[in-house]
Amino acid sequence: MKYYSEEKSAKLRETFEAEVLQWLKVTTRPMFGCPSYQVENYLFAFLVDEGVVITHLYKTEREILQRRCQVDDFHAGERILRRWGLASIKDREELGFVIPFVRQSYEEALHRARGERQGWPDDSSQER
Repeated sequence: MKYYSEEKSAKLRETFEAEVLQWLKVTTRPMFGCPSYQVENYLFAFLVDEGVVITHLYKTEREILQRRCQVDDFHAGERILRRWGLASIKDREELGFVIPFVRQSYEEALHRARGERQGWPDDSSQER
């Protein structure tokens, strides 16, 4: 299954990267055939056609994000990754709203890379 086409998503990628590649220690490489973004080798986001997959998206953050754009679980073939939120992006305004959630995912990945976080928060209201 092909998730990303440079022809369809070049403008999204360019706009996204103009912001994200300024953050400390961010690197990019292809993953799932998509441009992906890591900090110290911890994945925090990747692009798909007309969307951004955020790999550290908690239930409460997902609910807030869903008020502004469609958010679905990411499907990797037959596997459903429920903690990875796929935020659909239709225009630059929606991308602007999504970027703070990408930043939170980046911060979480950075903390994990430094050994400061282990697993998901112990919160009974948190989706597991």
